[in-house]
Amino acid sequence: MSTGSIFMAIKGINVCVYGLNRSLGVTVHSIKEKILQPVSSIADEVHFYAAFNVTVSGEFSSQRSGERSSRIGNDQKDLLPNFGIQLVDQDDFDAGFDLDGVLAYGDHYQDNGGSILNMMRALNALQKCFNAIPLHARDSFPTIFLRPDLDIIDDIDLEFLLSLATGSSVVVPGWQFFGGVNDRFAIAAPGQPSAIYANRLSKVFQYLSLTGRSFHSENYLFDVLSLQNLRILPVVQTRFVRVRAGQSFHPETIQQEHLQPTASALSWSFLTNQLMTMHRRLREA
Repeated sequence: MSTGSIFMAIKGINVCVYGLNRSLGVTVHSIKEKILQPVSSIADEVHFYAAFNVTVSGEFSSQRSGERSSRIGNDQKDLLPNFGIQLVDQDDFDAGFDLDGVLAYGDHYQDNGGSILNMMRALNALQKCFNAIPLHARDSFPTIFLRPDLDIIDDIDLEFLLSLATGSSVVVPGWQFFGGVNDRFAIAAPGQPSAIYANRLSKVFQYLSLTGRSFHSENYLFDVLSLQNLRILPVVQTRFVRVRAGQSFHPETIQQEHLQPTASALSWSFLTNQLMTMHRRLREA
């Protein structure tokens, strides 16, 4: 930890990067600048882990995003030298996953299960990445979950956000329609909140059986967190852009008017708190 840091010391932080390396060469600069370097400055102990899906062909496709036979990057070890990195065999996962069992409840995305399978592949990488972190760190330190295709536009007040990632809290951006929960960026409190967020692949079939509904990624995550009485805090105001294969840029949309009233109130309250904290630091500086 740098003794010259303006931040308060935090005992430990985990960072979990997972999914496909479709654009890490583009996004890694912002990930290092906005996440990894600040984390190393404010934490006494850091655990950096990643799990990247790979295929025999070296390619992947996604009808939903328009990526077809796109190359998977293989430069993750060079770009993230301080990480414990797993390469996850996506073909092996596909062979053992019961996609028909999920589609028996319907195909929300209407693409013959392609989107659902890609989501399950990502959840598998997420689970492997998180469980590679030493147990004491999983139980004791908050975990930052991040997809490698996110380019981070603005600065992130990590000290403030980590101060909220305690107890039963999961800190997320105010994206989309389900209280901000997403499979791209989150900061979860130590222990159960992080484990519930990371290990939700294991509950998919139980959830589908109970609800009888077709699988929807954000809806599923929102229900999993809510049923476990976790507190969802959609307070991250930073702008993110997804960088797909071929450097196609897609900004994440912030639509807080669609949040549930309680989530909107929490977001406003914590945004106000964040602004007050920023003003206090400016005065102290």
